[in-house]
Amino acid sequence: MGFEKGEKMKILIIHTAFIGDIVLSTPLIQKLKDIYPESEIDYLTLPANESVISNNPNLNEIILYDKKGKDRGIKGFLRVLKILKQKKYDYAVIPHRFIKSILLAKLAKIPYITGFDVATGSFLLNKKVHYDMKKHEVERLLDLVEYKGEKIPIRIYPANENFAKINKILEHHGYFGNEGQKLILVAPGSQRPEKIWPIEKYREVIKRLKKNKNYFIGITGSKSEKELPLNFPDDKNVIDFRGEINLVEFGALISKADIVVGNDSSPVHIASGFEKPFVIGIFGPGKRALGFFPWTEKSNVIEDNEFYENNIVKIPKKRHEYRKDYYKGIPLISADRVFKEIMNHLEI
Repeated sequence: MGFEKGEKMKILIIHTAFIGDIVLSTPLIQKLKDIYPESEIDYLTLPANESVISNNPNLNEIILYDKKGKDRGIKGFLRVLKILKQKKYDYAVIPHRFIKSILLAKLAKIPYITGFDVATGSFLLNKKVHYDMKKHEVERLLDLVEYKGEKIPIRIYPANENFAKINKILEHHGYFGNEGQKLILVAPGSQRPEKIWPIEKYREVIKRLKKNKNYFIGITGSKSEKELPLNFPDDKNVIDFRGEINLVEFGALISKADIVVGNDSSPVHIASGFEKPFVIGIFGPGKRALGFFPWTEKSNVIEDNEFYENNIVKIPKKRHEYRKDYYKGIPLISADRVFKEIMNHLEI
């Protein structure tokens, strides 16, 4: 690349994928700041993703591209393009593997653009980086810059008011972090329905956990996930956070948790950025081999590998060949298996 380490410039990251993908890009933000500490780093993403990178001290500005809302179509594309042109960036890093993101950078006349070789429109890039299917997604994103294999954690940055709100809710339900009290967070939703472990199995696990009144179970998720039938109004030690807190507040909540259990979605990836919780992911078979698993050693991924080995085609060599069939093993994972995994780590 034609930049010297420490050079001062204006850098733009363009990533308009799902929230979990944005979470996984936070080590990339940190690495760029480490290499170019005097530079300004801006991040272009969707409005739904803003909270997860808000308060990040390494970012100068978050630019929102509401491509499914007010910025839909060519008019919205041109609005965002105008903003980028005015910023006069020196360097763009594009984790997003679609041509629209690359076109934005190219038409904004950003002189140097780095992205993945598998991206549509990769021929427009100044530097094409190999998207290595054998690596964790965090490592693949770090490959876009000068990555030498060091472990850079996922990070989100809750503010004092975020912790204050979470403490108030927990204390109202009798959780003070006293000796013997355990906080278990359950994240049953996903933006992709095929990733969801059956809700009745989550319900069974919660029913078994809540019998111990020193166990406090927090059910987390978006407002739309309140529709999932996991309501326990008569149990004070079951706390429903769905739709009540944003992602930064969720980060404050995670920092207090002993266990976080959920599907292959943003909560388990956010949890990977905090020291305290043990993270349990309930994933589609073979997903670990594709590089999407919690970015922490304090974690375990539960997969139905027998189903994977007996029923599913080989792991794809290219990301776009990954299909929904890979999730068909999820319903075969038993509630008893997940409950025992939780208890194993509560009793350590």
